[in-house]
Amino acid sequence: MRVLVTGATGRIGTHLVRELLGEGHRVCALVMPGDLSPIPNSVDVVTGKLSDTDSLTTAADRVEAVFHLAGALTSQGHSETEFVESNLRGTFNLLCAVRDRAPSIRRFIYASSDAVYFKSSDRDADYLPVDEVHPILAGTVYGATKVGAEEMCRCFSRGFSIPVTILRFGATANARELIDPGSVFARWLFLSAAIEASRTGSDIVQSESLRILQALDGEEERLVTLSDADGNPEIRQWADARDIARGCLHALGSEGAAGETLNMGGAEPFSALDLGEFLSKQLSLPLVTACLPKVRRPWYISSEKAQRILGYKPQYSVFDMVKDTIKADR
Repeated sequence: MRVLVTGATGRIGTHLVRELLGEGHRVCALVMPGDLSPIPNSVDVVTGKLSDTDSLTTAADRVEAVFHLAGALTSQGHSETEFVESNLRGTFNLLCAVRDRAPSIRRFIYASSDAVYFKSSDRDADYLPVDEVHPILAGTVYGATKVGAEEMCRCFSRGFSIPVTILRFGATANARELIDPGSVFARWLFLSAAIEASRTGSDIVQSESLRILQALDGEEERLVTLSDADGNPEIRQWADARDIARGCLHALGSEGAAGETLNMGGAEPFSALDLGEFLSKQLSLPLVTACLPKVRRPWYISSEKAQRILGYKPQYSVFDMVKDTIKADR
C-alpha cells in the first residue's frame, strides 16, 4: 500500500515510517524545508509545508492511506496563529489534496490530542481515566484547533467518502527524553529545567513557585518531584512513541477503526515521586521535592476502546523507557 506520512521526522513519525516499511508498505514522507533529519533511502520525500498546496498535491497523488501527524505543538512554542494555520487550515489543505488526488484512499488517520478534553492544567477532569465520552472542553487555542480539525476530517468523511480514523494521543515521549535535561519533558523531572520553565510566568503564584524551586537549587544537577502544597506528587501518564507508532499501524490494518475516534495513551499512570526516585537511582542524581502553590492536576486517559478495536496495548512504562535508554548507552 502507498502511504503518505506527514510529520514523518517527528517523535512518532520516525518510528511509524520504520514500522510501515517493515510491513512492506511504500512510504511517501512530507518533510519541512530545511529538515535534515535522516530518512530511510526507500522513502519518497516531498519537501513542503501544510500551507503549500502544490506540495500537498504531489504528496497525496495516488496514495491509499494517510497518517496526518504534522502540526503545531504547544511544546514547540508555536503561537496561537500558528496553531490555527497549521492544525486547522493545514488539515483542510491536506484533506482537499487527498480528495482531489487520491481516488483509491482507504484510510485517513488523523493525529489529534487529549487536549480536546481539558479546560486548563489546574482543573480536574470530570472523571478519570478520561475516555472518549468525556465532554469536549478545550480551553486552549491548541485544543480548539484539534477539535476543529477533527470535525473537518468528519466533514470530508461524510461529504467525500474518505474513511477517517481519529486518534487522540496522550503525552508522548521518546525514551531518551526522560533522561535529557534539555528535553521538553525535563521541566517535570530536572530542577534546572523546572526553574527555567517557571521564569516564563509573571503572576504571583508563578513567582512563588520560582522562589521555592530556586531555594532547592545547588551546584550539581538535581532531579525534582513536583507536589502540591500538601505534598501530594503530580500524577501523570506518558506514552512511549514506539507504542503509539504501533498503535497507528494497527489503526491502518483494522477495518473496525474506520469512522472511529480512539484515545491512545501510555501504560499505567505514575506518581512523579515514584519516577523521581527511580531516576535518582538510575542516574545517581540527588532528588528534591518542591511543594508548589499550583501544580498540574492528575490527568490520564483510557485506551480501553483502542485496545478493544485495535488490540492496542502499550508495552513500555516510563520505567521501561528509562531502563532501555540507559542500557543502550552502556
